[in-house]
Amino acid sequence: MIDINLLTTFIEITRTGSFINAAKKLHLTQTAITVRVKNLEQALGCQLFIRNKTGARLTEHGTRFVSYASQIIQTWESARRMLPFPEGSNAILSIGGEMSLWNPLLLSWVSGLKQSFPQLYVRSQVGEPATLHAQMVAGDLNAALVHEPDYWPGMQVMQILEEKLICVRSCHKPGPYIFIDWGESFRNQHDLALSGHFKAGMAVNLGPLALLHILEYGGSGYFRTRVVQKFLDEGVLERVPEVPEFSHPIYLVYPRDGASPELEQYIEVLQRVAQAPSNWSQHNEFVHPDAGREYLQ
Repeated sequence: MIDINLLTTFIEITRTGSFINAAKKLHLTQTAITVRVKNLEQALGCQLFIRNKTGARLTEHGTRFVSYASQIIQTWESARRMLPFPEGSNAILSIGGEMSLWNPLLLSWVSGLKQSFPQLYVRSQVGEPATLHAQMVAGDLNAALVHEPDYWPGMQVMQILEEKLICVRSCHKPGPYIFIDWGESFRNQHDLALSGHFKAGMAVNLGPLALLHILEYGGSGYFRTRVVQKFLDEGVLERVPEVPEFSHPIYLVYPRDGASPELEQYIEVLQRVAQAPSNWSQHNEFVHPDAGREYLQ
C-alpha cells in the first residue's frame, strides 16, 4: 500500500524542480524528502529522479508516473471530501450543469431528487463544460448537463431535451443584430448559413445580457425557444422571418463505468422534470424589465 504522502512529495518535487524547494513547500527537512522518494522508488521498483547541482529532473519512469500519481491524489482527495456520508444520508450524488442550464433544469432535477430520495445527499455545481468533463474524468462528478458533449472513450451521452435557437427581434425596434455566442457548433452553423446576411452591431457570450438589452433598447438575435416564448406570446418580441433555426439540444453525460441501477433512477427523475411544463423565460433568464427586473441568472 502506497502512503499518499509519498505521492504528494513526488508531485511537489516535479512542480518545484528540486528536493530543497519541495522541502520548503512541505515544511519538511531535505532528509525527510529524500527518504520519502527512496521509499516510493523502492515500492515502484524504479528510479524516479536524477539529482544534479541545479535540482532534480525526472527519469523516463518518473515522467510516466506523473499522471498516475496525480490521478491517485485526486481520487483520494475526492474520497476524503465525500466520506463519511453526511448524517441522515445513505448515498451521495454529484451532478453539474453549464451556466445556461442551471435554472430551471438543474434546479428542478435537484428538487425532484430530494423529493423522491429524501436521504440522498446531492452535490451540485455550475461550471464551464470543459471543467465539468474534467471533473467527471477525475471522479468528482457523476453526471453533468451540457449542450455540446466532449466525447471520449467511456462517455455515455443521453439527449434530454430537443431545444432550438430561433432569431427574434424587438417589435418596437428590430435592429441592430446582436451575435450571441452559443458555442462552437452554433458558430459554425451560423457562419455557413448566414454569411453576409447579418452584420452584427454587437456581440456577447451570455444570452440573458443580450435579451435584456433587446427588451430595453431593441435589436435582434438568436435565443432558445423556451426562453423567448413568453415574450413572443405577449407581442414584445417577434420571430425574424425567412432565417434558419438551429438545433441546440441538451444532453446528460456521465462515465459509463459509473452507471448503476441507482443512477438510472436519478436519470428518470431528470427526464420527468425535463418534460414537465415550465416557463423558462421566468426561471432561466429573468422576467420582463417592466415587471420588476427580477434577475434569475
